[in-house]
Amino acid sequence: MAKVLGLDLGTNSLGWALVDESENEYTLIDKGVDIFQEGVARDKNNEKPAVQDRTSARALRRHYFRRRLRKIELLKILIRYDLCPPLPEELLTAWQKEKRYPQDNEFLRWQRTDDNGDRNPYHDRYVALSERLDLGNRTQRWLLGRALYHLAQRRGFLSNRKEAGNEKEDGTVKECIKNLSAEIAAAGCRYLGEYFYGLYQHKERIRDKYTSRNEHYLAEFNAICDRQQLPDEWRKALHRAIFFQRDLKSQKGSVGRCTFEPTKSRCPVSHPRFEEFRMLSFVNNIRITGPGDNAPRPLTQEEFETIRSLFFRKSKPYFDFEEIARRIAGKGKYACKEERTEAPYRFNFARTATVLGCPVT
Repeated sequence: MAKVLGLDLGTNSLGWALVDESENEYTLIDKGVDIFQEGVARDKNNEKPAVQDRTSARALRRHYFRRRLRKIELLKILIRYDLCPPLPEELLTAWQKEKRYPQDNEFLRWQRTDDNGDRNPYHDRYVALSERLDLGNRTQRWLLGRALYHLAQRRGFLSNRKEAGNEKEDGTVKECIKNLSAEIAAAGCRYLGEYFYGLYQHKERIRDKYTSRNEHYLAEFNAICDRQQLPDEWRKALHRAIFFQRDLKSQKGSVGRCTFEPTKSRCPVSHPRFEEFRMLSFVNNIRITGPGDNAPRPLTQEEFETIRSLFFRKSKPYFDFEEIARRIAGKGKYACKEERTEAPYRFNFARTATVLGCPVT
């Protein structure tokens, strides 16, 4: 007789039963259920991870912080070239570290919008695109700086994903960007600033439109720099401050230490050596009982060579254990784990157990 423990795993409960197994029947010893707090949160009858709200809020905080940092870096460049009202370094530091927005009166007037006086960033962008400004005049220098500052406040969408060679215009964002470009061309405009200024004059809605960083904002930035004949030094500094986007964070620091050599990092999952290790580890855990075997035994070298090719198939990065059993024993001549049928060969894995191959190798 053998004791068998059965488990029923739920999201907030664990059911169990303990039975005695004999040749013809099962005898119940004990049973029960343990209820615990759900590991998921619910939102309008939909499940979501319990930490989703917290991680979403953290992502939003980081987004706001990086946008604030980008504005501060641009303001330092604008102040250096007298393209905006001067601000003390202490005010910029307080804005960055303590979130205290600069309350300098001249700086606030520089950003203020006045529809009666046609003072707004869309007008400034349009003028910077269409007219040659007198950069010896401080008022016009500050107008150019306000146009550039507005580009940094928006700057459009740019995916961080690697899509080299993928020209598909799919997805809501790309479709909306494509439609906006068509609207700009239909309105007889070349750049986004021109088109938005026309909408602003007619009091049409501008916000909530998907824009492209390269196709719309970068093109407008280059056009403004060309129109105003800005020096290369200015252009490079402004471009970096407005359009810089850091790479995704490296995850090298989250790699654990090797079990066998604690001073070294673990081998990457995609490394051919690890794929070989994973394959051999799995094969060495297979136990088979064949004709003439008194107890389960490991595979022989000949049996291993028989199934080796199953791990090296481009079309199948993983497969079911049944393929291994069929390759060794032959069709219909094997039984797997927890199967009560009689067969010449018996294996210690279930038929549907997933076996990982070596796709990189």
